[in-house]
Amino acid sequence: MRFPIHALYFMRFIFLQATPLKKSGYLLSAILLIACQPTSPTEAVSSENNEAVDIPLISADSVTITPDHILSIKPTRYQPSLGLQGRIEPIKQINLIAAQPLKVEQVLVSENQWVKKGTPLLIVRRQAPSNKVISPDKSDSYETDISLNTIDSSNNKVTDSANTNQISTLNGKSNATAPKARSTPSNNLITLRASFSGRVKNLSAQVGQEIDAQTSLLTLSDEKQLHFVSTLPIEAESQISVGQTVNFTAEDRVDKFTGQVSKVQNIKQPIQLLVYVNVVNNEVSRNQIASGMQVTGRVDYGQIEVGTVVPKNALHNVNLTQIQVPPYKPLRSLRADIWIIGQDQRLTRQSVEVIEYYPLTKQYLIAGISNDSLICLANLPIESKGKKVVVS
Repeated sequence: MRFPIHALYFMRFIFLQATPLKKSGYLLSAILLIACQPTSPTEAVSSENNEAVDIPLISADSVTITPDHILSIKPTRYQPSLGLQGRIEPIKQINLIAAQPLKVEQVLVSENQWVKKGTPLLIVRRQAPSNKVISPDKSDSYETDISLNTIDSSNNKVTDSANTNQISTLNGKSNATAPKARSTPSNNLITLRASFSGRVKNLSAQVGQEIDAQTSLLTLSDEKQLHFVSTLPIEAESQISVGQTVNFTAEDRVDKFTGQVSKVQNIKQPIQLLVYVNVVNNEVSRNQIASGMQVTGRVDYGQIEVGTVVPKNALHNVNLTQIQVPPYKPLRSLRADIWIIGQDQRLTRQSVEVIEYYPLTKQYLIAGISNDSLICLANLPIESKGKKVVVS
């Protein structure tokens, strides 16, 4: 038995638009029309991969399919969101690097030691004459903020400062200033002090050690204030802003955590956005989140939108593996192709966005098609585009 495709559109219209009927004659007609409706998507599939059993017949100008190959749109509301991924790092972190040859006279701290702001870290001696940042007065010693080489976190290239009296480097991860130095001009001794409270890591300096320029001495980081940095395509610039809430998960952790967008930076090589997300410091995060952890999260944007749910065999030219694991949403925009039956009864191939995977039903939420469309579930060759659909 064959159904003209326009009859299917009419039956779908009756099914979705019908209002309470006052006359039994109309009621009987509506029941007969609904009885001719295509089988629901759940009933239309019989295998584990949701593939229709019947094979379409393709001729020079037409494609013959069964009602099981036709899926009506069922609108589903969803909240648009962006995926973010990064590694937890301290917000404040500096890496001390010698900018000239030095000799270590004293090491005043130990590995993993927590120090307060102003705590002496190292006493070093200059091995060669250098220009002075601040001319000494008549006193025996003076205190000065050591200038910084800055490392661009996007490409890790060191940008040299014009001043040669430098013995520390900022790691490009915060606006923290370098440790203060107390220097005695007569003997070129410099005392490095912590510019903020933090933990000493990667301590390589040893008493009596002679250090070449560009040698790392230690790292100081505040592990109580954490963040992660994620990248987004430049097209997402209008969808992300400072202050937005980010819900994220961490590797080997069951709980969900909360962060907040603190900075959005537009970079040019490559053209993309850097999104900085501060971890909300609460009891849950304090006990579980640590530096070095890989995290994945999402940030909602915009208004509620409408998509539709389809089985796997409706989607073509896409690898769906990445969203078949939690959180069941793609980190980046995931595109797929579907076959649409137009009101002129002809097939068109349309690109859609895959929004989410539903593991219980093994179906997918997609966006990008109109609510009055009919989706063809048949696996058709690309040459089927533009051919007329016949339902048998």
